[in-house]
Amino acid sequence: MNSLELIKILRKDLSQSNSQFITIKFFRRNLSSYWVWICILERFYNNNNNNNNIENIIKEIPSEHASRPTLFKIIDDAVKKKYLVKEIDKNDKRKFNLFPTSQTINEFEEWAKIFKAF
Repeated sequence: MNSLELIKILRKDLSQSNSQFITIKFFRRNLSSYWVWICILERFYNNNNNNNNIENIIKEIPSEHASRPTLFKIIDDAVKKKYLVKEIDKNDKRKFNLFPTSQTINEFEEWAKIFKAF
């Protein structure tokens, strides 16, 4: 695949994905949301359930991309919209863990098919 073909695919993705996948639209609205999305999905697909508390996720996101309050707002908005699930940690009741909902997972997997050809 050449660069021009890739650009066409990316352009098509930008114009179609936001109307087709509401969770993708939500998490791609800015770089901070995108970071949250990628960190949570990466933990999910790595079966890394011991490291998915909110503090660990926030620490992973470079501070130049978002402040802690901004990241908490993104997470709270995603939980309210039911794109993420927030659960109390079983071992430490002071911590909360984040998981993608089935809608978020399904839309990500459908959207990712666009890039399987690479």
